[in-house]
Amino acid sequence: MKIKSRFSYVFMIALSTALVVTGSAWNTPTAQAANVFSDNFESGNAGNWSSTTGTWNVVQDGGSYVYSQSGNTEGRTSAGSSSWSDYSVQADVKIDDFNGNNRTYVSGRYVDGNNYYAASISNSNGGTLEIRKKVSGSSTTLASKTDIPITAGTVYTVKLEMNGSSINMYLNGVLQLNAHDNILTSGGIGLIAYKTAAKFDNVIVDGADGTTPTPTPTVAPTTAPTPTTAPTATPAPTVTPSPTVVPTTGPTATPVPTSPPVSNALYVSPEGSAGNAGTLGSPTTLSSAITRVTPGGTIYMRGGNYSFSSPVTVERDNSGSPGQRKSIAAYGNEKPVLDFSAESFGSTERGLQIFSHYWHVKGLEVKGAGDNGIFIGGNYNIVENVEVHHNRDSGLQISRYSSSLSNMSDWPSYNEIINVYSHDNFDPDNGEDADGFAAKLTIGPGNVFDKCIAAWNTDDGWDLYTKSETGPIGVVTIKNSIAYKNGQTSDGNTTSNSDGNGFKLGGEKIAVNHIVQNSVAFQNKKHGFTYNSNPGSIQLSNNTSWSNGQSNFAFDTGTHLFTGNLSFAGGASDKTSGTDVQSSNVWWKSGKSVNAKGLVASSSDFVSLTPSVVRNANGTISLGNFLKLAGGSDLIGSGTPNGTNIGATFQ
Repeated sequence: MKIKSRFSYVFMIALSTALVVTGSAWNTPTAQAANVFSDNFESGNAGNWSSTTGTWNVVQDGGSYVYSQSGNTEGRTSAGSSSWSDYSVQADVKIDDFNGNNRTYVSGRYVDGNNYYAASISNSNGGTLEIRKKVSGSSTTLASKTDIPITAGTVYTVKLEMNGSSINMYLNGVLQLNAHDNILTSGGIGLIAYKTAAKFDNVIVDGADGTTPTPTPTVAPTTAPTPTTAPTATPAPTVTPSPTVVPTTGPTATPVPTSPPVSNALYVSPEGSAGNAGTLGSPTTLSSAITRVTPGGTIYMRGGNYSFSSPVTVERDNSGSPGQRKSIAAYGNEKPVLDFSAESFGSTERGLQIFSHYWHVKGLEVKGAGDNGIFIGGNYNIVENVEVHHNRDSGLQISRYSSSLSNMSDWPSYNEIINVYSHDNFDPDNGEDADGFAAKLTIGPGNVFDKCIAAWNTDDGWDLYTKSETGPIGVVTIKNSIAYKNGQTSDGNTTSNSDGNGFKLGGEKIAVNHIVQNSVAFQNKKHGFTYNSNPGSIQLSNNTSWSNGQSNFAFDTGTHLFTGNLSFAGGASDKTSGTDVQSSNVWWKSGKSVNAKGLVASSSDFVSLTPSVVRNANGTISLGNFLKLAGGSDLIGSGTPNGTNIGATFQ
């Protein structure tokens, strides 16, 4: 097999991860095993790549063909598969001209020019290495290191490695930086020269097993044994809330089937005994199984009602690992219901408490707790396709598990809440604490809510409150989610202290730059979306807020960033302190629709304004025609980027 003379080797041959910088010359690698993808550009063209900005050409450099970006603006080019998830991408990089102190990236999970992770090198501050992310056009540095000599004309081997939420950066085969982020889960690769003149060669993509990477599943396998007692899934009803009609509390989700592994599984049932083996024929109890399951193992819960009079706790020292989560999952199509109604009202009377790390809870129903239905105090946990309701505090809360933890580094971080429905939570004391979801007071970075519903809670749908005693919390991301009819329960319970906001995004004048994307608030008692005195730069993009009691958007002060949001038929005028990105927002002010470019919204812009929320069996959400833009609406394609609709979009 032909080895490239001064830099890389023939297509589909791996590069050594221990290269040595040799001044301005390209390094000579040694051949290793086959890769998922490789390009050394010795063909003289870049047929595997798609450039979107900059000036890209395959040129000769020292006798080798390399991929060159020669412009002085941002140059971007990409390749690979959108389905790649956990993999590494490596390239040799030579920067001919920094044009000041600009950066050059090797990118992974590259979706487009506005969404990717990157290993960055620059000559600023004596040489800087960074792990960066760009999401919805906004860039963030996740980790950095300075005083690393980076000079023009020198070849550096730069590698970005992504495994779940863990991201590593290597320089010349040496691990330099680690970060954690779970916003982007899959995508191809990219080469980016941000205002630099740079050359790239020997681009290598390696998967964990040398095969094409695929997205890491967040659900259990879909082939399941058929339990003899499995009920038939009931289609989710349509919820049509009305001020004068008490609707149903919402659809009930039936978990998708799961398949027990051959080994490392424990089974529990309402009739199980703690001393039983935990087999399908001799099930144990949930509390016993939690102490016995090993990393990578799953606790399968049979259907039925599990009655508890005290919390079920996963203790701090009972963790899984990044590639070996511990799981609690519904068995097949059966519905396990964790019923804590026997608990007394009080702060120590929670339902399921997860103080540890790397757990995955899926397909359960949790109700009736004296405080939170589910409480998360650990890191890297996933709660998926769960219904939590009629608890006497917030349905699901993320906060520190011990008051002794005063540093944010010890607070719960990088947890994912996916397809969870939290409703009818009622605080019998004063109504101020029962939110659908509370990520507040003491949480770290990276917590994400995706495709969740908060409805009919006596306080707020989401509460991201901060307090002066503990200071700022980590940035929370909420996306593809819905908050409606908060401020009272579905049977009319409310108090004078019930706030009733859809998305409450701060507290006590402490700045935290939360992110809310493609979400909907309607018919909440107070505001649809509110900064709640957060003076920071909250990013709100492509959200829809309709017919909320006081106002649809309440952002009185701050430098918030608004992109493509839609407000219609609210109470008081929207308050929108911050930047109206490219005049892409349509507001509701003084009883009429307002837009800086002259766009207006009316009832004819919507297919339907009759509320309809359907939660499907797998936890996903459908609004049908409700708030869907009608054909011919001038709001279609009028957002930013060009061609993007204004407001939220649900299938």
